Amino acid sequence: MEEFLRAARQNSPLLADLRGQVAQNRLDSLRRVAQNRPLVVGSAVAVAAPALGSFGYDQAITNGGNYGAVVSATQPLFNRTVLRNDYQTLANQGQALRNTGRLSVLDLRRTVTDQFLTAYAAGQQLSYNQELLAQLNQQDVLLRRLVNGGLFKQTQYLSYYLSVRSQEVAVQQARQAYRRELGALRYLCGLTDTTLRPVAAPAPPRPQALAGLGSITQRQYTLDSLRLVLDRRTVDLGYRPRVNAVLDAGLQSASLLAVGRRLGVSGGLQLVVPIFDGHQRQLAYQRLAVAEQIRRGYRTFLSAQRQQQYQQLQSQARANEALLASLRAQLRVANALVAAGRQQLATGDIAILDYLQLISSTRAFQFGLTQVETERLRTLYALDYLSE
Repeated sequence: MEEFLRAARQNSPLLADLRGQVAQNRLDSLRRVAQNRPLVVGSAVAVAAPALGSFGYDQAITNGGNYGAVVSATQPLFNRTVLRNDYQTLANQGQALRNTGRLSVLDLRRTVTDQFLTAYAAGQQLSYNQELLAQLNQQDVLLRRLVNGGLFKQTQYLSYYLSVRSQEVAVQQARQAYRRELGALRYLCGLTDTTLRPVAAPAPPRPQALAGLGSITQRQYTLDSLRLVLDRRTVDLGYRPRVNAVLDAGLQSASLLAVGRRLGVSGGLQLVVPIFDGHQRQLAYQRLAVAEQIRRGYRTFLSAQRQQQYQQLQSQARANEALLASLRAQLRVANALVAAGRQQLATGDIAILDYLQLISSTRAFQFGLTQVETERLRTLYALDYLSE
């Protein structure tokens, strides 16, 4: 099963997409670091303000025009709190993406494991039907000699002959079912192999306790809570005064002819103070409060649901163990009866129809045992998922 799980993880486009999003989140963090570095911009301006008589701007305002080419640099100041919040937001996004990746891996493992167990059960049925057909064919040779010797009537042998042919059909049907389930398993894992190889029995996982708040599923809601806290802090930081250092150097002149002699520099501070936004801040708070209520509702429901599912699976696992013990005991008795019937058949002490009835009962016990064993493994793996 580990081979199929490994192939599914390697070939899953969803997991590859999530790994790409984690890489993009890392690049976003590097870009936020770059945004806090000085921003250098080059600009050029050539603006004329002609005056014709009384038409035109006042010369005290325009000086006739503005001509220049400058390089300016801007550096945000006193923004450590904003940077820390932005970095925490990006880190939260990265953690959420990685946790989503772990959830996807868990879902993929659950799906592949369930299909693997289905294919395993189909393979077990095929193997059992093939073994039974081989036994019937071996017994068929003996019965023909006994019929030819007059120990059994020809009409009695016909019932056995029809049972052998029915078992051949059962083998064909079991092979088709196994091929179908194995193909579905390979489809889930992105494999193109079409050979009909046997699926080995999976080892049952060890019993684990129900995972608490640190589980992969619960952690998603913890990360959502942290994200809402950071979103509220982002809203608050958006209304703080911002101070930028501004510096430029270059050429500026009110006369195009004198622009070459007007080299200079200027610098200072830029202050941005939000004053009124139409109550957008309060609306943002209300929206975050609604999101928090939704998060708590989902988390409470999930916690109760997981607890109930864990208890139900534990009860189901105990019931499967008891049923398996009963079926194994019944199968041992049935196999012993078939072995005794095979010996009696060679001497003519048992009717062919009675012998076929013993085989039919054994087949039913074997089928039930395979189904219950597969269901037991499904239950144990479901409990294992709830421990993560």
